[in-house]
Amino acid sequence: MNRIAAVTFILFQMAGPVLASEREAVLTIENMTCALCPFTVEKAMRGVGGVKEVTVNFESKTATVVFEDSQTNTAAIAEASLNAGYPATVEK
Repeated sequence: MNRIAAVTFILFQMAGPVLASEREAVLTIENMTCALCPFTVEKAMRGVGGVKEVTVNFESKTATVVFEDSQTNTAAIAEASLNAGYPATVEK
């Protein structure tokens, strides 16, 4: 029985990364008033574990974020932006 449990455990460990998925989300960012604001937003979002890429567009007041959904979610990313002073909401 121990051997079966060990094999099952190993299979689940190997399946974890396969079940993880890379996602992309676009968030609307408030309070960006100057050309330096996007750098602050980007730094805050990149600080969230699982975030792979962040592109902030000052003109459209948006951030496009690529992240691993097994490690984080859009709520955590938006919260990081809010904590930096820039409220963010996910675009539909």
